[in-house]
Amino acid sequence: MLHTLVKAIGLACFMLGLVVAVPVSRAEQPWQVAADGLTQARIWPQSFAMRAGVEPTRSVHGTGHSTPGIADRASDRCEQPDDATLKAILPVATDHGSHATGVVYDTNRVLTAAHAIHGGSHFFVRVGDVFRSADLVMVDHVNDLAVLAVDTQSIEPLRMSGFNPARSQPVWAVGYPRAQAMMTSTGVLQGSREGALHASASIDSGQSGGGLLSCQDGAWKMLGMLRGYGATLQGDHYVKLPNHSVSVAAATIDEFLRSYH
Repeated sequence: MLHTLVKAIGLACFMLGLVVAVPVSRAEQPWQVAADGLTQARIWPQSFAMRAGVEPTRSVHGTGHSTPGIADRASDRCEQPDDATLKAILPVATDHGSHATGVVYDTNRVLTAAHAIHGGSHFFVRVGDVFRSADLVMVDHVNDLAVLAVDTQSIEPLRMSGFNPARSQPVWAVGYPRAQAMMTSTGVLQGSREGALHASASIDSGQSGGGLLSCQDGAWKMLGMLRGYGATLQGDHYVKLPNHSVSVAAATIDEFLRSYH
């Protein structure tokens, strides 16, 4: 017999002042709605439907072999992201007043959320104490990914994860909420589905494009890019859930980056 209780979900964007949503179906989840207030449409084209206890696997770099999740790897335990890791996560801004977050993933390249800079003509990344002009060189609106070219000075890039996400593995969410100081929060991975990672690490407006981090072999890697947070529909408005973030998975990001090379 089919489960008749279906929850509604979309994806809440982090842009300041944007809270309108269009729901997307999801089954057996304890939360109700998430929104994309910028486009007023679902961010993820696929359904979020996911059965409890079922975790999809994904091959890495086209090898055709699934890689074990990293939650059980004893050598991967870290206390918290170090200064060198955090330096790779930077504030991003546009000429139309939007504020977001970006991650240095390669020399002079910053990954951010496409919806966070949509509509801007000029883009800026804060490197050190200075906002530097940046060029938009790559964008994927379907997966909400964009790349900015900017002089990142001596910042060490944050590398993408090469392992499959594993349910309950510890994660950290890092970004710049509401154009203010960096915020870090910790949680666990709650599940993954078709490029979307759901985690209990709390986030806020302005953290779009930030890093969802995990520890692998004693080093911090980027498990995903922060994209939205869960929200519940209360009357005619949405209320953000305190402990539910949604990110683009590293495998999806890697496919995007390789497709442009």
